[in-house]
Amino acid sequence: MSILILLLLILIFAFVAWMVYRSFKTSVRYSIPKGTQIYGDLISEGKVLRSSRYALTGKPDKVVMSGRQVIPYEYKTTDSDRPREGHMLQMGVYFIILEEMYPDKIIPYGVLRYREQAFRIDNTPRIKSAVLEIAKQIRGNYGVPVRNHTNSGKCYKCSFKEGCVQSLIR
Repeated sequence: MSILILLLLILIFAFVAWMVYRSFKTSVRYSIPKGTQIYGDLISEGKVLRSSRYALTGKPDKVVMSGRQVIPYEYKTTDSDRPREGHMLQMGVYFIILEEMYPDKIIPYGVLRYREQAFRIDNTPRIKSAVLEIAKQIRGNYGVPVRNHTNSGKCYKCSFKEGCVQSLIR
């Protein structure tokens, strides 16, 4: 009986060790920053993050907190040998939102991961001002973008339906 219990404990220990190792390899392979995951959209549908001050929304694939640092992570299924401008601006949106959500934390950079390569995108005033300038251009003088369809099915499937003031499914 005691040998059976010992074998069962060894089996459980081996399984737990394998799971920890597998988790570590995944983090290294995808360049996921170390820390506690505080938001994630890779595995389950994450809620839309918002900046009330700048009327921006976004859904990073993951957000990790390490000490006082908050680091957004975005995974792209394409290949690229350098960060694409649109993806860098997307990361800039995450910086703005996270700074508003966590005013006592530091958002020093984000990780933009393509299939074969990861890039560190630094949180700079330049990237944030570019995001805000483009948002201003998109909005024109009218404030919030106007819904461009009358199909409630599109609203039903939209990931921004929770906060949309123009939703057709209320």
